[in-house]
Amino acid sequence: MNYIIKPLSFELADTFINYLGALDFNYAPHWATCFCTYYYNNCPSEQWMKRTGEENRIYALEKIKDGTMKGYLAFDNDKCIGWCNANDVHKFIRIEKDLEHIVEDNKVGSIICFVIHPEYRGQGIARLLLKRAVDDFKEQGFDAVITVPVESKETPEKQYRGTLNMYKELGFEEVEKDGSTSVMWLKL
Repeated sequence: MNYIIKPLSFELADTFINYLGALDFNYAPHWATCFCTYYYNNCPSEQWMKRTGEENRIYALEKIKDGTMKGYLAFDNDKCIGWCNANDVHKFIRIEKDLEHIVEDNKVGSIICFVIHPEYRGQGIARLLLKRAVDDFKEQGFDAVITVPVESKETPEKQYRGTLNMYKELGFEEVEKDGSTSVMWLKL
């Protein structure tokens, strides 16, 4: 297949919203209302869980419009089939402090989640999105890329941060591990 990867833009905002809004998140119902905004704010978890899908949808549109929210959409012809949330690590304020001892003064990109359409899982879409994000970070003068995948063999559909294998294939190295969560680093 010849899939197309496009950076998220204001022109693709409705495509992004419609794609995420139409997916079935029955394995993790609270993800259905996220619209990939969780890492762009640092409100307490209890407050986050009370936010509605409509609040997060509007917030996502605002963040796309002002250029804060970035990432990539994958397409099969005109059909959106995947999403990768990729940005400067400092834009992901929910995890920024947890990673500052690794990031230090470097300009670091981060890949925080993938949402691949169920019909297209296992076909390398996340790897294509990851490669494009890494290539663009390199082109934009970033020093490194960091990511924090979580291993979940019992529920692979919940591996929304990607798999260790896909990162290792691109040269990422594990620099920390806490339980099932790894911190993966790629020097550019």
